[in-house]
Amino acid sequence: MKKRIGGLTIILLVMTAGTAFSEEKVRIGYLRVVMSLPTFVAAEKGLFEQEGLKVEFIPFESGTLVIDALMTSRIDANCCSAITGFWFAAQSAPDRFKIFLAYGWASRKNRNFVVIVKKDSPLKDLKDLKGKRVGTYPGATSVELARAIIRTQIDPEGIVFQEVPPTILISALAAGQIDAFFAPEPTGMIAISQGIGRHLVEEPMGLLGLERGVATVGFGFSSQLLNENPGLAKKVKGIYYKAVDLIDRDITAYRPLLTKYLGLPDWVAMNVPLTKWMKIETLDKEATQQYFDLLYKEGAYKKKIDTTTLYYAN
Repeated sequence: MKKRIGGLTIILLVMTAGTAFSEEKVRIGYLRVVMSLPTFVAAEKGLFEQEGLKVEFIPFESGTLVIDALMTSRIDANCCSAITGFWFAAQSAPDRFKIFLAYGWASRKNRNFVVIVKKDSPLKDLKDLKGKRVGTYPGATSVELARAIIRTQIDPEGIVFQEVPPTILISALAAGQIDAFFAPEPTGMIAISQGIGRHLVEEPMGLLGLERGVATVGFGFSSQLLNENPGLAKKVKGIYYKAVDLIDRDITAYRPLLTKYLGLPDWVAMNVPLTKWMKIETLDKEATQQYFDLLYKEGAYKKKIDTTTLYYAN
């Protein structure tokens, strides 16, 4: 009897060890923003486990930090951060990553990005920002995007641009440290709900004339992962595509995850504008190149790059 038990124990240990050794691991970095919803859906629905993957989710406080982690292979995938940050990295090391999923919109207008002033501000339009203090998220491209939008109405020369951490952007406006801010939602929604702000411009990106829309967020793999384990990258891409398909079928069902994972108030989670996560195979890459060209002309980038070469195709 002891021999039978001992033999069974050995068999179970071997089976368990085989499972442990066969389990693939992936390190996924992400920002705590609404565009990270596919990550939350994939985690909630057990999509990684279904593919036999063990995942380490690593939150980052800024796009600069998560891009740096991707470029130095401290994470295997960046899911997600501003696509403009990927472009900065591509100026010096275009072969260190590939973008496998994007987020944005396919038309000129959108409600994802707003310009907010204090509720009792006398400012009426972008022309009134001359000589004022304008807040943006940290990062050169955030400043240059605001500058490009303002340039459609007036010369931005003389406007003071201040890079402000997202967590204190609303309080900076309330305290009068800035006269307006340019930011993605739900920052504007929250400022308005708190009685602090109002819209100066509701759809400022439409002023740029990007008729075919633009991708503003990217999800990318490190080149180290692609070179050393292309099969794992293919699995992760498939998982995110499944998550996007689930969102597309019933986005309302997954909005509560923005409360669970980001701590957003329920009413914000259920109403924050969300457009579309775009699979690389159907992404309008030329339209997104036009967005880069616009920012390059504005001076955000020192080197012209072909952004259409930065995408992953398995």
